[in-house]
Amino acid sequence: MTVGYIVNQTHWDREWYFTNADALVLSDGIFSDILDELERHPEANFCLDAQSSILEEYLELYPQNIERVKKLVANNQLFIGPWYTQSDCLLVDGESLIRNAMIGVQDCNKYGAPMSVGYIPDTFGFNAQIPTILRQIGLDNVVFWRGIDFQKQVNTPYFKWKGLGEKEIIAINIPQGYGCSPNLKTTQEYVDNRLDGYLDFVNQFQEQDEILVPAGGDQQAIVRDIQDKLKKINTKSKYQYQISNFPEFLDIVRTKESLPIYEGEFRLPAYARIHRTISSVRMDIKQANYKLEQKLLKRTEPLYVLAKKYGITLSKELLIKAWKKVLASQAHDSLGGCVYDNVATDILHRYKEAAELADGIENVIMKKMARKLSLKEDQVLVINTTATARTKYYKVKILSKTKNIVFKDVADAFIISEKKYDARENILIEKPEGKFYLTEPEYFELEVMVKTTIPGLGYKVLSFEEKSDIALETFKLSEKGDCVSIYNKETSLLFNDGSITVNYQGETFNDFIKLVDCGNDGDTYDFSPLRGDFEIQLPFNFAEKKTTKHFQQLTVYGQASLPVDLEDRQNPVGSFEQISYRLTLTLSDQNSIVDGNLKVDNQILSHRMRLVFDPKIINGDVYQGLTAGYLKNNKVDFSDTENYPEYPAPISTFDKTLSLANDKRTFDFYGQELKEYEFSNDKLFITLFSSTGQLGKPDLLWRAGRASGDTTNQGHVMHPTPLAQLLGERTFGFSFDLNQGNFSEYRTQENLTKLSEQTVSYQIQDLNYFVYRLDNKIQESNEKRLNLLEDSLLDVKGLNIVSIYPSYYEEDKFIIRLTNATEDTVPINKALFSGKYPVIINALEEELTQDYLIKPYDMVTIKLSYR
Repeated sequence: MTVGYIVNQTHWDREWYFTNADALVLSDGIFSDILDELERHPEANFCLDAQSSILEEYLELYPQNIERVKKLVANNQLFIGPWYTQSDCLLVDGESLIRNAMIGVQDCNKYGAPMSVGYIPDTFGFNAQIPTILRQIGLDNVVFWRGIDFQKQVNTPYFKWKGLGEKEIIAINIPQGYGCSPNLKTTQEYVDNRLDGYLDFVNQFQEQDEILVPAGGDQQAIVRDIQDKLKKINTKSKYQYQISNFPEFLDIVRTKESLPIYEGEFRLPAYARIHRTISSVRMDIKQANYKLEQKLLKRTEPLYVLAKKYGITLSKELLIKAWKKVLASQAHDSLGGCVYDNVATDILHRYKEAAELADGIENVIMKKMARKLSLKEDQVLVINTTATARTKYYKVKILSKTKNIVFKDVADAFIISEKKYDARENILIEKPEGKFYLTEPEYFELEVMVKTTIPGLGYKVLSFEEKSDIALETFKLSEKGDCVSIYNKETSLLFNDGSITVNYQGETFNDFIKLVDCGNDGDTYDFSPLRGDFEIQLPFNFAEKKTTKHFQQLTVYGQASLPVDLEDRQNPVGSFEQISYRLTLTLSDQNSIVDGNLKVDNQILSHRMRLVFDPKIINGDVYQGLTAGYLKNNKVDFSDTENYPEYPAPISTFDKTLSLANDKRTFDFYGQELKEYEFSNDKLFITLFSSTGQLGKPDLLWRAGRASGDTTNQGHVMHPTPLAQLLGERTFGFSFDLNQGNFSEYRTQENLTKLSEQTVSYQIQDLNYFVYRLDNKIQESNEKRLNLLEDSLLDVKGLNIVSIYPSYYEEDKFIIRLTNATEDTVPINKALFSGKYPVIINALEEELTQDYLIKPYDMVTIKLSYR
């Protein structure tokens, strides 16, 4: 006889159609009742949705309950963690998922041991490298719901899930979700239809002796008197049910022999909606998330590590506080964007606060470094936050009384932007000896590209001087019209009569880049085509060319008249509005990569815009970027999908890189914050955004039936989301490259690493104290002087280091994480870390016993000492 293992739990959306403040108010009574019920019934237990954040916020209301929580955790009655929040698992950086567990576990440790279960019950799909990521955070298992099809992927809810490399985990699927048995009623109807019906559903795929049965739901209270209820249920059921918990059921699955092995992602909507096109909704949120992730990973964390070397210390809690604001915004509903507008405003405000924390941390560190180096006004401090020496163009910001400046001892320098501040009269000067007035002269704020070499995880001080007869080169407009071209030794880009043509090593590709648009009848969950509508190409009208000695820039301008809203698209005499856009493509003589930037002034409602790339690669394979790897030819199987609750649209997500290749040629696309693509007719369609004015809509072409988001349930109403229309100017950055021959994992990984690098620079100011926001308030201190104009903490070669951050547990240690996105094993030369006492650990800083190498499609974390 099958036994149902009942796990009492709640799924706690931090925000959705309600705000985080609303959820906090709800937790006041619900969480208090949980503690009371568990203390009255020691046989009972409860899972608090594996999120430490909701417990942390509750205990801010009731600090007197901390000891009660500790006791219940110790008694295995209250299960907390290991996550900080229930994160999206497709749209975030792999490092964000790792930080989520690092911070969640650290918070849980204040109350007891966190649950060692990768419980992710409601995320809208999972990328294929989740097993590799979970193993890095000390978890060998996952419990999940959405995305699986037992007829196409694996025929049992209990199996082993393998990443792209050797790492595998135990997977436990909940086919009907965390709400499969809410409230746990004892009526015969409930037992027959809800409880036994669920076990029948699971057993139809493969007969099971034990089945996991979560008893809970959204913002669900604890099931009271659960033991007594199960006794009554067992008298009415054809099965037997007993109290359990996630760790206990995981131990049962561990004992099962010959678990099948599955490799790949989970994004099929067989038993639940997966919202395959949510990856382009509310792109303002997704762009803010990408920028903050990269700022924290590429700037703030490495700066913390470098600052420590020079005796500059800030509390790590500042860094963790910034991460918590980002992680709170990465919950599946939040980052997906299927929220009310007032919640979207909260999300964007958290990103604003996180950015301010990161900028403030950087400001303090850089000013203290500048004081230690006794910098002068004609010097600029430049930091290389990677662990490898780089010779390249660094973008630095300086203020100068003139544009006629020359940098000393650099290979090249040119101005890419400038802002002039006019002279001001009668400016007050306050000094201890008194007040007086003067005229403040004009000056310039310049962004300068400077080519030089800076050592790994180190700095260099650059000097410049004013020259009355010499000025730095700047981009100059050299050509304008309907036929304009730029080129380097390998590639040329030609705008001619409305189309963009690429010539690569003698081969010509006409209509290489196009911009297309169509209506969006969907909502904040899904794009859906408008019935009778079709995708149209938007025109490019004219172009201009700007050049410097080593860079050429082609900017193509376009404008189109489009129907204002969905009704206008179906009305021959509907209202129309102008939408304007400009595409800028930049070529360097240093490499073949083209940097792109598209700006759109969006005045149109409910539509989708996409870039189309046609590199003329016939019968090619698509390689979709993931953490430490690439998923090849990720195609939707359309057979036997007519009963899916959502159309399995041929839309996929990628993380930063997307390649199309055959044995002759490869096209590599580096998408930054862009996440969604379609491969069709040998072309790549990259979604820029899908705008909408509704939270949830029923009866969509790609999603029949009820509206998602409860808006057509009894007592609910349709809710407009005007902010999701994304009106106004929107900017999207990307890069691309053409190469001869097959797809190269190594080349793509190397290019992505370089394209993701950020430059940190600082100049002591007396012309404008507000260029750096905190400059005017950072007080003098007795700084130990630095006499070196160039120095390094860690300079290694041949390794792909994706993360450098301070240890969460030891003050004199820092952490690096290496990934290998190739099929070859990469050896780690310990000599590169000479004097730093390397120790291989996992992301929770638990020491591991393994060889110094990175296996294919894997990652390795190393703890290092400063000295």
